[in-house]
Amino acid sequence: MTEHGTGDNFHVRTDGRGAPAIGKVSRLFLSVFAGDVSDLTGRAKSWSGWNWPPFVLVVGLGSIALITAPVGPARQFQWVWAALAISVAMSFVRVVGVPGGRRSALWRPLLTASSLLLAVVGLTGMRYLADHGEIAVTARISPSTATNGSTLQVVVDSAPQRAYLRLRLSIDDADDAGDRQACTPGATYTAQRVGGGDAGPATGKRSGEAVEFRLGGSRDDIRVRVTLTVDEGCEMKIAVTDAALHD
Repeated sequence: MTEHGTGDNFHVRTDGRGAPAIGKVSRLFLSVFAGDVSDLTGRAKSWSGWNWPPFVLVVGLGSIALITAPVGPARQFQWVWAALAISVAMSFVRVVGVPGGRRSALWRPLLTASSLLLAVVGLTGMRYLADHGEIAVTARISPSTATNGSTLQVVVDSAPQRAYLRLRLSIDDADDAGDRQACTPGATYTAQRVGGGDAGPATGKRSGEAVEFRLGGSRDDIRVRVTLTVDEGCEMKIAVTDAALHD
């Protein structure tokens, strides 16, 4: 039996043949294990304390923005999504830790402040879009075919929640067969909102062109009267391709 000492606080007692070698292996194992625990503890410390609250706050603000997101065209939300995504990414970098020695003392508060600011901007932008953003609505037109001078009516099944209505109509030949000249290039229409007050009609509009109507204080379904102008003998198909409310 042999006993090896490495200081006042560490003793290895071994018995039998080859005991010194066993003692060396044991010390090596303890050294490696202790080093791994030390590294893990260091990493845990860098992911604790005041690193987490800003991250949780940023994620919370982003979650509220997602929950309260209104329905509308995706293009108007692009800058809001970008602000929220960048804020979460910056906050996560802050949680993981910023290398750089003394420079990290400057980058940490800068990342925290920037991520929180972007999260607030994203949430504020979402609330603005909920109150003033563009809303896609469904509109139907009847009849769906018309000739020169025919009057059609577009009905939007939605109470005005914004100041303006934008409509876009498509006009195509009803009969595509045959060798006769196409009527679509020369077709135009005049549109006027029913009960639109003193607002004059929009005239000379062609297929695919947008027309705007100020809605005022109306609280009923929105109705628009459309009159087609086309060469005699032409029969046209008319459809609503875009209908949206906006401020």
